[in-house]
Amino acid sequence: MDKDEGTRYIVDTIPWVKQSGLCVEVFVPGHVKLTVPVANHLNHVHIVYAGTHFMLMEVAGAALCMATYGIEEFVPLNKQMTIRYHKPALTDLTCELHLSADKAREMLQPIRARGKGDWILDMSVTDASGSVVSSATCNYYLIPTPH
Repeated sequence: MDKDEGTRYIVDTIPWVKQSGLCVEVFVPGHVKLTVPVANHLNHVHIVYAGTHFMLMEVAGAALCMATYGIEEFVPLNKQMTIRYHKPALTDLTCELHLSADKAREMLQPIRARGKGDWILDMSVTDASGSVVSSATCNYYLIPTPH
């Protein structure tokens, strides 16, 4: 799956994600970088809405899975996500994730053996200055791709 296909699959299939202005900057095996503009994401006290952090991290992890493995065999679903908000975000947000080829193979082995399973990632969101504003552990459940 190339960047254009990945972007269409990630952004265009969920209307709220498309409306968010989410941008896929990097989409290659083992590496994704997604951003969300601050515009239209400020809450009632003028900081970035908590749900925007959630959406960005959840979508970034799913994007890493798709960029690394494709979608021919498995697709990710969010099973559980634990988020910590470190400080208020006032600027555009970025979530950049990396996964080595060895780690990617290791993580997929038990899922392939069972035909489905947990795929867990730790991740963080940074603001325009590079400061971590939120972090999460997301437990995706990879299921066979519906045909």
